[in-house]
Amino acid sequence: MVVCILLWWILKVLTLSFLLKTTLSLNPDDPNVCSHWESYAVTVQESYAHPFDQIYYTRCTDILNWFKCTRHRISYKTAYRRGLRTMYRRRSQCCPGYYESGDFCIPLCTEECVHGRCVSPDTCHCEPGWGGIDCSS
Repeated sequence: MVVCILLWWILKVLTLSFLLKTTLSLNPDDPNVCSHWESYAVTVQESYAHPFDQIYYTRCTDILNWFKCTRHRISYKTAYRRGLRTMYRRRSQCCPGYYESGDFCIPLCTEECVHGRCVSPDTCHCEPGWGGIDCSS
């Protein structure tokens, strides 16, 4: 029982952290932000017409049943059921070669720029007097 409660709380925390992560968005004006459409399932309660057999009586010539005959007809009543609906949302993420830092996408250089700064993926802009791929020469 305790394990079930613990697992339930862990699931709630993971769900909340996922929702918070998806609500914090990257700056759409950042040219290094790419986006795509993603699908997700939502549980909805939907109504539908549920058929049922309705019994009714009519007058007839059946003397044994006091001139009353049983009849059937299909009628419908509103019922509810749970269903899954696929929804779509636009998802922003950093383009390849960039990593997320706050609301921006920062370029990633595999080699650290020793005397300069990373200006695009694996591209260092060196300080004056320095050169090389990682600005160490």
